[in-house]
Amino acid sequence: MPAQLLVPTPGDGQRLRSRRGDGARPSDDTQRAGRPDKHTEEPLFEARASILDYTQLMYQGSDRIRGLVTCFWAVVGAYLVSLLVSHYERSGEILARELAGQIFSRGRDLILSDLALVASTAFAVPLVRVLWIGGWQPRALDPRRGAAVAVQAAAELGWLAFWYGWQGTRGWAWSQRCFFALHTAVNWMKLHSYLCNNRRLAGRLRAREELARQPGAADQIRALDAALRGPTVRFPASQTLANYALYQLSPTLVYELEYPRTSHIRWGYVAEKMAGTAGIFCVFYVVVAHLMIPRLEQMPEAGVVRTAVHLMGPMATCWLLFFFITFDSIANGFAELTMFADRRFYDDWWNARGLDEFSRKWNRPVHMFLSRHVYVPVRESWRAYGAATPALGGRFRRLLKAAPASVVAMAATFFFSSVLHELTLVVACRRWNHGVFFFSQMLQIPMIVFVDRVPWFRDQHALRNWSFWLAMVTYQPLLLCLYTYNAFAQRAQAAAAMAAG
Repeated sequence: MPAQLLVPTPGDGQRLRSRRGDGARPSDDTQRAGRPDKHTEEPLFEARASILDYTQLMYQGSDRIRGLVTCFWAVVGAYLVSLLVSHYERSGEILARELAGQIFSRGRDLILSDLALVASTAFAVPLVRVLWIGGWQPRALDPRRGAAVAVQAAAELGWLAFWYGWQGTRGWAWSQRCFFALHTAVNWMKLHSYLCNNRRLAGRLRAREELARQPGAADQIRALDAALRGPTVRFPASQTLANYALYQLSPTLVYELEYPRTSHIRWGYVAEKMAGTAGIFCVFYVVVAHLMIPRLEQMPEAGVVRTAVHLMGPMATCWLLFFFITFDSIANGFAELTMFADRRFYDDWWNARGLDEFSRKWNRPVHMFLSRHVYVPVRESWRAYGAATPALGGRFRRLLKAAPASVVAMAATFFFSSVLHELTLVVACRRWNHGVFFFSQMLQIPMIVFVDRVPWFRDQHALRNWSFWLAMVTYQPLLLCLYTYNAFAQRAQAAAAMAAG
């Protein structure tokens, strides 16, 4: 399974420069939407296209890759026909239907539950308005105090516990549990960013109200007014269900008062992305149903290592298909529907020379979430502790000197990402596999340090890229086998018992 909760490393959060080139240009009043806080160096949102979005290139009049795209789909189509014919010759049916039964069984229950999951996050809007906006709240609920953080944490944990518990009562198949667990994690990140950013804005609003009663604070008030105002909307007027619904539908996990928007929706572009989603899903289904599941069913007899070797090609294919269906088709489609102009959902991750660089480039929405809500806060807190070292003793000073703020923030972000990955897998698989994924993620930290400390390897960019891809192609199927071995072994035992009986 590809890592989806990714980790920023030192140097992230820098100001991003705009690259114009998308077809539907943003209006002038939204060019500056989503400017970063200069004190936290958070990333910008700017109008730009996805670098592999061939549909966008064709809208711009460039047809250099049109033939390549046509060739790709022709080769994929021919390969699928070959797979389906081979399956028909072996089993007498064209398409394996067992996986389809699992995906679509109780489909109505899954769809209604998922809609309820998304709608339930809207409780954040009245929560912000009731607890943090207005002057009637007691001092203990001041959004700048720790009690406000505790209330937010309790609300988020209660929401997570309810929906993870709900999933456990539905009796869904493994494919449905995986989808719902991942979507729960995504919606929690959206909810957390919305509450965090609005709590921060509410604290600035309180500070402005206090400064308004003091003489000689005009400059500070103007600075706070600028922080509370977007190009066309101002906090707290932004706290509406319509504003939240637009944020919920936008392909981002970081909340801002406003984002850069395009001037119109290109419905032809949306139709192409919908068609691409359907086509890639069909390819994904055939690869999983015809190449992966039969091998996994034979794993109790063939063994984990042999099965992992057979799955290297299909697993890498599924991983690439997952990337295209998520970031090229679905994310760009929702961006077009919501007129969300920042389409930089990924960078050139295929050129990654290590897992740290891959983490920055593979999944930009999650990377930006972790950068803002984990990496930057930990880094700034560690620096604040460092400023207080004279009062904390020599031992703590030596610890701070040995552990720079950027390294501590990177380790904390890896830890957070690993825990969230492991929790999602446990909920989806209904079993704990001794933290295999958690420890495999945490082992990336010494590998990153090793690369930085060995000059001859650090400078070998081609070798590092080869090493990265060999690790990705071999380790992912092994991880899949380790997490699914018990399930397929139990299924094989049950089948043998029924045959014997």
